[in-house]
Amino acid sequence: MSNNEIIENEAEYVEQAGGDNSPSGLGLFVDKIKSWLNTQNKTMVYGIGAIVIGVLGYIGYQFLYQMPREKEGLTAIYKTQELFDVDSFRLVLKDAPKLADKFSGTKAGNLASYYAGASYLYTGDYKNAVVYLEKVSFDDKVMQYQAIGLLGDAQVENKDLDAGLKNYLKAAKNSENEFTTVWFYKKAARIYEKKNEWKEALDVYEKLKKEYSENDGVQEIEKYIARAKAKCDQY
Repeated sequence: MSNNEIIENEAEYVEQAGGDNSPSGLGLFVDKIKSWLNTQNKTMVYGIGAIVIGVLGYIGYQFLYQMPREKEGLTAIYKTQELFDVDSFRLVLKDAPKLADKFSGTKAGNLASYYAGASYLYTGDYKNAVVYLEKVSFDDKVMQYQAIGLLGDAQVENKDLDAGLKNYLKAAKNSENEFTTVWFYKKAARIYEKKNEWKEALDVYEKLKKEYSENDGVQEIEKYIARAKAKCDQY
């Protein structure tokens, strides 16, 4: 083979091995970069589109659906609220459960659930009281822990002492109202007594004496402390 043929063959090999159109060449690298950028652009466009659609959907839901329901619900619940305020609990139960279900997810529905749950509790239907009070969630801390305490009452009446005790303690520990705190701590202590957990009951009574001695609700606390101590000695 001549020198010219060898040079031509080597040139052809280099072109094939390193040219822009070869698998290992610059052209393929550039194509991959373009493909990756196109993928990223599409992903970004789809992502932004999804965000825009989500925002518009939320705005539409709030202004076209939720706000009219809130307004309608607050109008519908007005009479029920008046009846609840004067302790007409059986009359409240004619409409409150239906309003709670109809306007579920609104402030009006939340109020209706509270009225229904409390009214069921006060009229002795503890099972339904639990059902509706479990749905209640207030932003106002006083009302929120009042509802949790009432749920505890309903659970205790349903013989679910552990659930009731848990909610009494939750209401007592988190309430920003001292009267409510003392009230539900005392209820929790009585549940401990029913469960023959006298050490836990004693702890609650001593806490009340130490931290709330000026409250009217703990005036006879020494009597409860003495009884709990006596029971502790027996067990």
